[in-house]
Amino acid sequence: MLKFNSLFIIIIISLAFNFSVNAQKASSFGKSPDIEKIKDFADSRKYDKLMKRYEKNDPTMSLDDYRQLYFGYVFQPEYSPYKKTNFTKNISTLYYKEKLSRLECDSIIKYAEMSLEEDPFDLQQMNYLIYAYKSKKKHNLAKHWQNRLNNVLRAILSTGAGDKKESPWHVINIGHEYALINFINPNYIVERQEFIEPYYDHIILKQISEGLPSGFYFNIQYMLDSFNRKP
Repeated sequence: MLKFNSLFIIIIISLAFNFSVNAQKASSFGKSPDIEKIKDFADSRKYDKLMKRYEKNDPTMSLDDYRQLYFGYVFQPEYSPYKKTNFTKNISTLYYKEKLSRLECDSIIKYAEMSLEEDPFDLQQMNYLIYAYKSKKKHNLAKHWQNRLNNVLRAILSTGAGDKKESPWHVINIGHEYALINFINPNYIVERQEFIEPYYDHIILKQISEGLPSGFYFNIQYMLDSFNRKP
């Protein structure tokens, strides 16, 4: 049973909470990614140009741009569906501290940025980076990363409603399932996860009060396809 109960995480999640709730409501009008069209785009030079705009936090990027970038990443040679960077092992104990020193914040910033160079869609590291920058009162940098994080989540939320298998949210990393649930409501408790053929994850929530959803559905087809393509 997993509960998102770290103060460190909750502080970050609260920054985007209103955004995520509104986006969740809007996601009922979502549509599944056109993966063949996205693959064609990902194989072109346009993808690299769009990635550079993403890295610069270009405010003119549209929701469709973020969708093409996020899902197009599965066709990049560096993508691995179960990839974990090694940069954060030495500072993993800092992630759940309620208060950090300036030196600890500097360590988090250093290793989070190194991790994001390897995986530009590591949502957890974006969270940590935002927290560290805010702790150091570097609000412009925190806002930069918060905007990027919000837009990636918005791209995921736009793919469905998440409330049933017929309208799941599409993700390219298992960790993004938990990040998304946490952003919707950090008080949710994950009771268990079940795989449903052919390519769905069903995250079941513990019912701690009336009115809560029973769980959420995710489509992980792109992850499985990528894993099967690997030699």
